[in-house]
Amino acid sequence: MTQEKKGRADHVDQLVSKRLKMRRMMLGLSQHDLGSAVDVSIQQIQKYEKATNRISSGKLHAFSKVLKVPVNYFFEQNENTLNTPNALAEDGEEYNPNEGDLVTEREIVTLIKAFSDIKSSISRKKIIELVKTMT
Repeated sequence: MTQEKKGRADHVDQLVSKRLKMRRMMLGLSQHDLGSAVDVSIQQIQKYEKATNRISSGKLHAFSKVLKVPVNYFFEQNENTLNTPNALAEDGEEYNPNEGDLVTEREIVTLIKAFSDIKSSISRKKIIELVKTMT
């Protein structure tokens, strides 16, 4: 196992950053809105979202409150979390932030927003079934 350089973002930091950005976008918040809510600058939010800077545990806790998710939301990687980068990978395949995703974050967020706007649970279930048959 190679030792990572101090301060460098690893794959977990990359995952947390992507989840932060996607959740912010899902809620329709600007970087300014999120920064103001947790008392950091827009530039700092940009650095967090690009994993240029690591997010401290205290700041992650603040983000979870503002974004209305539990802290573990930022770390989840399973089949029930559609909006994780790893959700599109094959079972057992590790998330690699350096690989090009076939689906962009913006497409995922757009799909989730549209899906969330569907009021009928029957329609949502049918859409899920349809998508599963297409894969």
